Amino acid sequence: MYIWKQAYPQQYRYIWVLAVVWLSACGTSPFDPVYEVEFPPLPLQWQGILGSPHWRITWISPKGTWETVEIPASQGVPPIRVLEEWTSPVIAYPYWPEQGIAPEVMRPAGGLVPFDRTGDRIRLSWRGGVEALVYRELAAHGATPPSGTPRHPHYFNWPRFRALLEGPELHETLRTDLWTADWKAIGLKIAQSGFDKRRLVPQLREELLVPVSYGGPWIGTSPFEEPRYAEAGFLRLQVSLNVDTYLSDTGVLRCTLGTFLWIPR
Repeated sequence: MYIWKQAYPQQYRYIWVLAVVWLSACGTSPFDPVYEVEFPPLPLQWQGILGSPHWRITWISPKGTWETVEIPASQGVPPIRVLEEWTSPVIAYPYWPEQGIAPEVMRPAGGLVPFDRTGDRIRLSWRGGVEALVYRELAAHGATPPSGTPRHPHYFNWPRFRALLEGPELHETLRTDLWTADWKAIGLKIAQSGFDKRRLVPQLREELLVPVSYGGPWIGTSPFEEPRYAEAGFLRLQVSLNVDTYLSDTGVLRCTLGTFLWIPR
């Protein structure tokens, strides 16, 4: 008590207590722990063509609101405070503005707290980017039906979902590249009518031959995807209704069913 009186005169103690009460009412507190964010290694094929990325990091704060920070390639990541009352995500998009690659073009890394929290660190992974994106879709579209379990993300069975993504029953194509599925569409369906593991299937695609003058390598937006090389002047791609992006040292290729757009560097 003697130390308390010496360090904090009476009037300052009252101010300090009021400040703590005010911060707690706003959903934050000086006692909320902070965590370092640890990124996974960048895929070699991305590093070779694009170099070091900037990062856009999004998470849920202790106030229950989404927070976003953008980190230049030359700077470290500041510690973050995350919601810990239930499962919450951290999602990190790499991007290269100097090369015209905006956030959310390349697939994200991600993690779920508390599953990916170790001590004072949150370790992101490329597989965790899928889970964090599904979480965001559930948060955006989740609903409470008249009867049954609410479909908000903090009610979702994330350990089971993770086990399915890593299990032997997962579709062979998804075991090679999780991003061959349309996770935004899957997340929306889960929010609308609940989870069904039969939805964990690749997106329908068709072959597209794109004439190119550069043999390769060409990289896609998925960190799991192997580089592609042209054959006899054509790049053989499997494309969907969504716009797919491929990059090389010569430029950016955007394509969808039956059509493509070439943007040279």
